[in-house]
Amino acid sequence: MPRLTERQQQMTALLDAYVVNLVAQFEADMWKATEPSDPESDDEFLQSPASPAHPGTPIDIDSDSSSEADPLADHIGDTIIAAVEELYRERYINERRDIPKTEENLRLLLDSYRHNFPDIFRSYLRISPDCFNELVKSIEHHPAFSSNSNNEQMPVKDQVAIALYRFGHYGNAASTMKVALWAGVGYGTVRNVTIRVMTALCDERFRRVTMPWSSPQEIERAKAWVEGNSCPAWRDGWLMVDGTLVPLFQRPHHFGNQYFDRKSNYSLNVQLISRPDLRILDYGIGLPGSQHDATAWNQTRLPHEHQHLLGEDEFVWADSAYPLKSWCQAPYKEPEKLQEDNTTHNYYVSRIRIRSEHCVGYLKGRWSSLRGIRLRIDNPMDQKFATLWVASCIHLHNFALRHENKENPETDNFFAEGQLILEEERERQMEWERLRREQMAQEEENYEDDEEIELLEGKLKREQLKEALFEYIGRDV
Repeated sequence: MPRLTERQQQMTALLDAYVVNLVAQFEADMWKATEPSDPESDDEFLQSPASPAHPGTPIDIDSDSSSEADPLADHIGDTIIAAVEELYRERYINERRDIPKTEENLRLLLDSYRHNFPDIFRSYLRISPDCFNELVKSIEHHPAFSSNSNNEQMPVKDQVAIALYRFGHYGNAASTMKVALWAGVGYGTVRNVTIRVMTALCDERFRRVTMPWSSPQEIERAKAWVEGNSCPAWRDGWLMVDGTLVPLFQRPHHFGNQYFDRKSNYSLNVQLISRPDLRILDYGIGLPGSQHDATAWNQTRLPHEHQHLLGEDEFVWADSAYPLKSWCQAPYKEPEKLQEDNTTHNYYVSRIRIRSEHCVGYLKGRWSSLRGIRLRIDNPMDQKFATLWVASCIHLHNFALRHENKENPETDNFFAEGQLILEEERERQMEWERLRREQMAQEEENYEDDEEIELLEGKLKREQLKEALFEYIGRDV
């Protein structure tokens, strides 16, 4: 149920009491209007026009024959109304407390750590000081940071720092109260600042800059990496797709059961299309955790525009949960994967696809809030807020990769932290994958003609790739 404030709870109780009092008073008046004044005149009463023997005749409870209103009932009603007036007499029902807060932590981070201790600064805000400066320059002129109010907003760099602190921390550390006490600002300020920064990060212009489609040079580097980890015939598979779940700390009120996922959590489904260098090119968010990866991926751009986005022989690597097509290659599933040749094929596929898992781990390792978002989802606006939160972290992931200039992201401590997160998730995934393979095998038996053709084309493509691999590594099929 949606969260009710203490005032709303008290108001609900008073309204319930008021309605009960009205109903009781009405029933008492009805009884007095129909009760005979003399027990010996029952026969006369039953024949009277106002008696129940004449149901078509309305009963006049305000007539002179009825008794006067009950003074006790009127007193109860007046008491309830007076209580409602008293409840809303003051803006706050409880006495306000002055909570000691200081901006020293925020000032120390931005004025000292940013210049003298970049490693400490990065541990707080998850990006380097130079990357932070570039981020502030990129979004400081966004309309979200300007208003017509007489009260000026806090500096943009302060707002960005508060938002990044929330994005980069997990659990209670990212809650409104903890962040407000750390930064020395009000609770409402934390939420307002987060909304402004997310608005700027999710702006279409910023998204296009941080997530452009790959240039020919970038595509060639991705293909060279794939070829180096497999064979020349596989180099055209330079993209990977993978899904991940972003847990929510409690059941959403807005269609809450739809968020219950296979891992027995309430979560959001996130689809990521990435390159071997861990850059994210596209994503799909907004669907609840109960959605299957293949269904969620179908909401992204690539499945519908692959003929325009991919070259003639180019394709995407996916896991066994995704549909097998000529432009989307997945590993063999049981029982086919138990064959020795197919096991070898799947091994080389996993050597390539591991980069998509590295990308997911790097994203969650840097922006730890994606390990479990501490947000309430009581209505569609809350759902949009959570979706923009995830999108902001994805955009920041690409921005940091671009401006921190790390030739090998695997040396980053956030990368290592992300791999530990994925290892925990992988253990919980194993049992689900077994059940899903059985389900997918049943679904393939029920494919329609068009789907059957696409499946056959995908299998043919996979066999060709396997033959090319074995020829390259000097092994007979």
